[in-house]
Amino acid sequence: MTASETPTDERSDAERGRMLRTVLRESAVPSAALRADGLIDGVPEHAALAGTPQDPAWHPEGDVLVHSLWAADLAARHAEREGLSADLRERLVLAALWHDIGKPDTTRPRNGRITSYGHAERGAEIALALGRRLELPSPLVRAVAEIVATHMVHVSVSGEPTPKAVRRLVRRLESAGTSIEEWAVVVRCDGDARGAAARPDASLPWLRVANRRLA
Repeated sequence: MTASETPTDERSDAERGRMLRTVLRESAVPSAALRADGLIDGVPEHAALAGTPQDPAWHPEGDVLVHSLWAADLAARHAEREGLSADLRERLVLAALWHDIGKPDTTRPRNGRITSYGHAERGAEIALALGRRLELPSPLVRAVAEIVATHMVHVSVSGEPTPKAVRRLVRRLESAGTSIEEWAVVVRCDGDARGAAARPDASLPWLRVANRRLA
């Protein structure tokens, strides 16, 4: 086959969006399905994750794509284990897949380390734009973007967060059509997808305070 005969991916963004939704809602192993369906190389924002480095002290598992696909697989596994609805499964797997989608734009070497300051906020912007381009449902995109925007709030707190901080997070999430429980799943998948560098579940102190507030 000559270069001129090499097949090209002529699918529209809407078609890619429909294929992505099928993976999110149905695939037991999203990472494999995304690759098989051409939804990594075919979506520039996904492709950009490959080769974007991470500090090995925090992410010995590899680049941002490796980490993000692993997190998506963990979210799918959680949804299967808990018997979640297709809608909730879709939201959690997409949020896990996109939680670090802002890293290609924000990753910089600093003092011998690799940093990505502001990647959550930038990721939310990308999630909103990409969701619109792929013609994903607006409520799905809005909820996922808010989880992406807030998935790092726990790093600024040592120990248990204040009730005020938890209330603020709960309000943000609920106003976007999601919840602190869904946020917690993505935070947990993010942490577990670090392999040897996995830390204790950072969402648990936030959930404890939230549950006390509702008791």
